[in-house]
Amino acid sequence: MEQNTSEKLEFQNILHLTDFSPCSAEALSWAKSLVQAQGGKLFVLNVVIPDTIVYLAPEAPSVALDMQAEWALGQMNRIDEQLAGIPHQVAIEHGRDLWHAAEAKIKEWNVDLIVLGTHGRTGLRRVVMGSAAERVLRNSPVPVMTVGPEVPSGQTHDCQFRKVLLATDFAEGSAETANYAVSFAKKHHADLTMIHVCKRNRRGGADQTWDMSIAEAMHQLHELVPDPPVLQEKPDHLVECGEPGQRILDVAKRKEIDLIVMGVRNTPRVFAATHMAYSTAHEVVAHSPCPVLTVRRPQQAAF
Repeated sequence: MEQNTSEKLEFQNILHLTDFSPCSAEALSWAKSLVQAQGGKLFVLNVVIPDTIVYLAPEAPSVALDMQAEWALGQMNRIDEQLAGIPHQVAIEHGRDLWHAAEAKIKEWNVDLIVLGTHGRTGLRRVVMGSAAERVLRNSPVPVMTVGPEVPSGQTHDCQFRKVLLATDFAEGSAETANYAVSFAKKHHADLTMIHVCKRNRRGGADQTWDMSIAEAMHQLHELVPDPPVLQEKPDHLVECGEPGQRILDVAKRKEIDLIVMGVRNTPRVFAATHMAYSTAHEVVAHSPCPVLTVRRPQQAAF
């Protein structure tokens, strides 16, 4: 694996997407800390998407929309005050979809990292309501750092990631994702743990078999990050068997991980991104005890 570690963490333009909810406020504190720790500029974007009440007000839908926009402006002004003292820019856009509005700003502002909060919706509620956060992380051309509902809130943090967990399924694009994990470990003098979870074969039968042997998985972990000299300590390699999402979360909690890094599948259709079967990436993001950095990979990747 090529180690372009000197380039991976040069996040100069960080975009925070906010809906002004408590989970967004927590994500904003992480984005602010990242800018303070390494310099650069913070961009904050809110997209005013018409609420249902707008469509239920046929006599004056424009009035309802104006009220919604006015409320958003008041919230954004408060954020603008909170960010006094660090380079930043705030903006409010109007649209019917968060991702398409964000996509334009990523290009305009030359964004290299997105930070957002997620409500962590799962199960039926997720299928019915969709997930704006998942649309972003599965379509973004730049890494996305999500802060889920189980990340401790109200605490001061210095964005020092002392324990980094790389979760990999060895799909195409895994080397790029691994580069980010190694970069974080190098920059923060962190311990790096790498995990692959062998999944149960779905061919049926009485015997419990797995899609890959433990020996083969361990070999591929070593090949993915072959004891990079840029790290103080050699990575810790773990191979487990079971449901990937739950195993990754178990390791993150047991080892008190500060940052999970994993690849996600690029889903070209918005419907597929928000209504797909319960995925490993969504489970990890929704229940992680720490921020999760996701890196978009080719469509055939499994997470």
